[in-house]
Amino acid sequence: MSAPPLTDRVLAYLDGHTTLNLATDGPAGLWAAAVLYVRDGARLYFTSVAVTRHGQNLVETHRAAATINDDCTSWIAMKGIQLEGTVDPVTDPAELLHIVTRYLVRFPFAVGLWHGESDPTVIAANLGTHGFFRITPTRLYFMDNEHHPAGREEWGQVPGGS
Repeated sequence: MSAPPLTDRVLAYLDGHTTLNLATDGPAGLWAAAVLYVRDGARLYFTSVAVTRHGQNLVETHRAAATINDDCTSWIAMKGIQLEGTVDPVTDPAELLHIVTRYLVRFPFAVGLWHGESDPTVIAANLGTHGFFRITPTRLYFMDNEHHPAGREEWGQVPGGS
C-alpha cells in the first residue's frame, strides 16, 4: 500500500498540530519563539506582539524559518515540518476577519488576548497589541523517519507559496 500524496500528508500534519517554532533574525537579533497557528492552505497565521524580539525582526525583514514537530525519544520516531518563508502582517479586513474567526475556533482561550472579547468582528476591527502575521512558505520539507527513512521530502510547489 502506497503512502498518500505528500500534499495530503503535510496538510494533515499541520491540522494535527498547533505550535510553530519560529526562528527570526534582524534588528532585535537572532531569536526563536513558539507561537500557536491556524492554516489556510499552506499559509500559516499566528498572533503576536510587534514589539517582541521576533515581532521586530518580522516587521523589518519579512522572513522566518520554522519547524513543527513531534516530541520523540528515538530517531525513527522523528517526524515534522521544516520551512522558510515570507512573513507579513495581516492587514486586509476580510482576511483578518477570516483568520480571527478560525483562530478563536481553534483556540477559544485566546479571547483573553483581547480582554475576553469573543466577537471576531470586534477583534478584527481593533486587534490592540496582538496583531496577526501570515507566513507563506517558500520552501517546505516534511520529515517522517518511520515511513521515509531515506530523508526528508521537499514539497516542490507549495500551494500559496511564492
